[in-house]
Amino acid sequence: MDDGQSKDDSHTTEVSETVDEKVDGGLECDDSDWYPATFLQRLLDFRSEGHLLDVTLCAEGKEIPCHRLVLSAFAEYFHAMFRGGHSESKKDKIEIGGVSAEALQQLVDYAYTSKITVTTDNVQSLYEAANMLQVKSVEDRCEQFLTDKLSPETCLESWVLADKVSCKRLLEKAKFHALKNFEQVCMTEEFLELPVDILKAYLSDSGLHTKKEEQVLEVIMRWAGHDLQQRQIHVKALLECVCFSHVDQDYLKDILKKDRTLSSIPGVKELIQDQSMHARPRHIHQEEILVLGGIKHVMQPEEEDNKDIYRLSLNCDCVDISPLPEFLLESDGYEACVVNNDVVITVAQSFSECKVWQCSLNSFTQLGNLVRKERQFNSVVALHGQVYVLGGITLPNWEPVYDVEVYSETTDSWNLVAPLSLQGGVRDFGITTCSKKIFVFGGKTGQCTQLDYCHITDAVQCYDPSLNVWTFVSSLPNPMHGVMACTVNCKIYLVGGQLPHVLCYDPQQECYVRMTGRLAPWCACGATVCGSDVYIIGGCDRKYSLSETDDDDYDSHTAVQCYNVPSDTMILLKKFPHPISEHVSVTIPKL
Repeated sequence: MDDGQSKDDSHTTEVSETVDEKVDGGLECDDSDWYPATFLQRLLDFRSEGHLLDVTLCAEGKEIPCHRLVLSAFAEYFHAMFRGGHSESKKDKIEIGGVSAEALQQLVDYAYTSKITVTTDNVQSLYEAANMLQVKSVEDRCEQFLTDKLSPETCLESWVLADKVSCKRLLEKAKFHALKNFEQVCMTEEFLELPVDILKAYLSDSGLHTKKEEQVLEVIMRWAGHDLQQRQIHVKALLECVCFSHVDQDYLKDILKKDRTLSSIPGVKELIQDQSMHARPRHIHQEEILVLGGIKHVMQPEEEDNKDIYRLSLNCDCVDISPLPEFLLESDGYEACVVNNDVVITVAQSFSECKVWQCSLNSFTQLGNLVRKERQFNSVVALHGQVYVLGGITLPNWEPVYDVEVYSETTDSWNLVAPLSLQGGVRDFGITTCSKKIFVFGGKTGQCTQLDYCHITDAVQCYDPSLNVWTFVSSLPNPMHGVMACTVNCKIYLVGGQLPHVLCYDPQQECYVRMTGRLAPWCACGATVCGSDVYIIGGCDRKYSLSETDDDDYDSHTAVQCYNVPSDTMILLKKFPHPISEHVSVTIPKL
């Protein structure tokens, strides 16, 4: 009796805790906390007891007794099946083809319990079964599981699976991984099993990151050689993915002599020689990333400064390291942009100056003096082949500069144009050009002192050079500073600072859209655009305070994040050679 009384008391307490309000003299109770679980448990008990079972699902010889009502409520596939008109609606046993017995059992168990376990071993069969039976919630969980596990070893398998179940989001993310990690991916067993249509889509993509075009030719022959009898007929079509104009001619002659499979393909020599048939050159052949200066270890003063310039390929291999020129080592800070393939650098020393670095010649040229030559912590941007310098402060009083000036190559002089719209000036903002205009995002206003972060703005300022006018456009969702602004396909993507995710701004619609999240802290990072990708190099996990206190309790890291705009995908690439933050990153033509 005591045990029974205890259970009744517990139930009474549970119900009393869910009483909401009196309704027409009665009590309205909300039992949603415990009722669904209790109801599911009763259905599960009925199945275990064989009570009211009215259909048996069969797959691969396994029989799974169920209730039609539960299946109909659980999946649209069964709802349509049992509504009538289908022969299965009257059958006691129904064969479910195209799914594994284990996956079907898991889905039926999920229907009765709302619980399922996705693992590396079962995700493929479970995803295919959930897709076929239209169990969206399980599909979503499988997609997320595969997305979280994407790597050079898994991306091809995920790509093939995503193509099979028509999941565009997973397909784009898996493809992006494969494109960025070509060398590693092509050494996997999964590569040798790729269907020819996916292999052709992979190798023909202009974003494929290969050091040499010869590698593309080699992996085609490796794939074909894995099952030469069946695959030889596909080789000529696959060769159209190769940009032969970027293949060493001596190498081609040599491989045609040695590889009988290649040389025996009808018309292969004509294909190699016909420039009109060649695939487009890839970005990897055309661009590189420069990383200048910055801080290595904030917590290790003896190794604080990075005194080198790093040149990176687009798969983040370090192509070259050279020392920073003396004038940059002695400066109090600098910013850079690329104009006509040269790097323009504004340097803060005893007074600000501007130099042009011709990378191909490794030579520096001094430009004329700035109008506001005392300005520091400014930004620099290129528009229509012209260089603009704006924002910053003057020392020692930290007075803001809201003047904007543009360089005239004809007179080797700087001229003032319309000042920033924000009275009091701004610094530490995101800046980019888009649709023939300059955009300035947020920043610290003139009221900010060196360590005071209270006065941060959400204002976005836009400059139209044809009218010589600055205007305000749609404000940021909240005040921010230290962000990097990058333009891809007429839209602007904000990264860095304290943003937890990529923020997209559409100048045409004047709206903001939250995109994918970051994979590593990116305060004080460097960011640059290559094609449709934004490379986010280094950074730190700085926590800005809102008072004038020391906020230097942070350290740099080595992560390189790559954000692909079309697929809204963020991945981690090879690490930078050492931790780095507060550096400058720009994209230049390959030297």
